[in-house]
Parts: sequence; C-alpha cells; structure tokens
Amino acid sequence: MFTSRVSARKYVISSALVTSLALSPVMSDGVFANADSKPVEESDSTSQQTVDLLEKGDVGQDVETLQTELEKLGYYTYNLDGIFGPITEQAVEDFQAESGLTTDGIAGPKTLDALSETTNSVDLQPSTDDQASESDVVSIAESLIGTPYVWGGTTPDGFDSSGFIQYVFGEVGVDLHRKESDMWKYDGETVETPEVGDVVFFEGTYDTEGASHSGIYIGDNKMIHAGSDGVEVSDLTIDYWQDHYLGVKSFK
Repeated sequence: MFTSRVSARKYVISSALVTSLALSPVMSDGVFANADSKPVEESDSTSQQTVDLLEKGDVGQDVETLQTELEKLGYYTYNLDGIFGPITEQAVEDFQAESGLTTDGIAGPKTLDALSETTNSVDLQPSTDDQASESDVVSIAESLIGTPYVWGGTTPDGFDSSGFIQYVFGEVGVDLHRKESDMWKYDGETVETPEVGDVVFFEGTYDTEGASHSGIYIGDNKMIHAGSDGVEVSDLTIDYWQDHYLGVKSFK
C-alpha cells in the first residue's frame, strides 16, 4: 500500500514518542501529572531535621529560640539576636549548673530537653504578677477617678485614702491591711524608686503615727489617690508631697 511522506513522518514521530515514554516512565508521570500545576520545589532535607546540639558560633532561629527559653527562666537578659556568643554560652552554663547537668556551655540533647521541660512547667504555673499587674491596678484606679471622699469609705460609693488602696488591690486578688500605717509595716515589699502600680506613702499628713496617706503611682511623677476632693490625680513634685514623703512599697 502506498504511504505518503507526511504519513510516514507522523509515524516516525509517534514511534519515537512511544519509545521515549516506554524508556522513561518516571519522567512521563511527572510531566503529565504536573502539566497544569506549578513546579514543585525541591525540599531542603536539612530544614526537616531537628537540631539536637547548639554551641558557641552557631547562629539562626534555633539559637534565638534557645535564648528566648533561657530568658523566660531568667538566665539570659541580653538581645534575642540568634547569635550563640559568650553571653548565651554563659547563660547555658548557669542553667546547666543549677539543673545538675554537665556545665560545658553546649546545648546538647539533655540540656535542650531539660530546658524545654522547665520552661513548660513555668508556663503552666499561675502567675501572681498577672494577678496584680501594674496595668490592671492602674486601670481600676483610673476607673474610680471622681469618686467622692468619705471618711472610713471602702467602696466606690466613697473612699478614704487607705480604703481606696485596699479596694483597688482587692480587685486584683491582693489583700491588704485596712490602715496605711499597717500597710506600711506589714504588707508588700519596700522598694527604692516607684514603678507603675506601686504605692507611695506619706507621713504627717494628719496627726497620727507612721504612714498616714498613700497613692498609686502611675508614672511621670503622678499618683492616683483619695484626697479631700475625692479620687484624683496629683503631682508628686509639689512641695506638700515632697515634704511628707515616706517611701514606696510594691504589692505585686
């Protein structure tokens, strides 16, 4: 039978394609299966590996994670820069020493496991700082601005100075003595300089022994307190408060 050149050419091409597909089954699966989709990038096998050792000279996200966990536990107080330098090494050594591990400054499997377990246990514990956080204390105090002054008052219907402090901290779960003199003697911890949410105390504001007035420090040399005009914001730099200043206590 007569075969044209065109038909012969088609036959040759199709034969070659069949031969190619027969010899390259893997390629043909890949080509046809992904014909209408984006090329699949090669996976980086090293990125799937779990890092089980970090040491001085290492850099990257794993080091930053290590620094973050050490920071949570108070061992690392520098920048979270992902660089395993001398400061990170010292932090690892301090953790190892207190955890009964070999103190070599290398975060190997045992150190990383111990660090992870310790961090997780800390995260699961309720935080007393959250109960008496400065933001909560200040927010509650600010919400009471304008409440009238009432001698012996301990509720939002009216406060005296110690009743105001006792109420605000009671709202965040901190029990304080009723009188300022007893708060000053028995409650919280004395600190050198006030931080937001601390309580500043004064003496000699009226005829009584010891602390006689107090206010919640809100920063910028200001406090919220229950004064004679009710709950208000006052400037601590004025002479009256400076002359009667006694000290600061933290109830957090």
